[in-house]
Amino acid sequence: MGKIKTYLGYLDEYLRYGDFCSIAASLNYLIRNKSHKNNRIIQSSIGKFYCRRNTNDFQFANYRYEWSVKKFILNRISCFNVFIDAGACIGEYSILAERRGLRCFAFEPVHENYETLITNLELNQVRDKIRAFPFGLGDSNKQVHFAINPVNTGASHFIAPDEKQSSDMVEIQMFDSLLPEMNLNLSDKILFKLDVEGMEADVLKGASDFISTFPDILFVIETKHSDKGKILKLLNSLAVFETGAVDDYNIFARKISNCQT
Repeated sequence: MGKIKTYLGYLDEYLRYGDFCSIAASLNYLIRNKSHKNNRIIQSSIGKFYCRRNTNDFQFANYRYEWSVKKFILNRISCFNVFIDAGACIGEYSILAERRGLRCFAFEPVHENYETLITNLELNQVRDKIRAFPFGLGDSNKQVHFAINPVNTGASHFIAPDEKQSSDMVEIQMFDSLLPEMNLNLSDKILFKLDVEGMEADVLKGASDFISTFPDILFVIETKHSDKGKILKLLNSLAVFETGAVDDYNIFARKISNCQT
């Protein structure tokens, strides 16, 4: 029943904009793991999106995609003025947040995704409002191997150098090392979406100074490919957090106070 409701939500959004090509692509992707054959631009309730041929970009652009996460964010977004999008992919969450007046920072390490992200910022006339970084976040500044998924473009992920599969090199930086140039203020209310295909704990380690220093942070963290217990233990070693479930694959963690020393 849950999946049927999800698919009906997708369908309603596509029909709203007369996007019959995405309906056909959805069926093709579901049955054959393939998509539309040509690059195209689609309109959704979020904005305009460039969708690469034979990818599921069209799914990410759908307003109802990851609806439980979007609903959680939208119900709280008026309480924040900064949005950090780690694992931005094609930029749908950053564009959604910017439309609601937040100052946005988007991080995407996969070159083809980053180029699509920039195209989408330009299509929505927010290139000068959302700062996009062509690298990912982690526990140190380094180059790492990523297995690139050419169809499910948001599923590219870190692999060890000795794993026997095709990979590209991508750049990773510590979030703490970027704080001087981001010009964040201690008075900022920061919403931090973290979806990095298993590297979530590494990102948090590389943001330890940020987490310890800034008083008003709400994380939304995907734990589908990570150890949720490890993430919660790490967060609570840096500050005191209120935590809970967003859905089966995502948790929230709201900073309450610094740890007592």
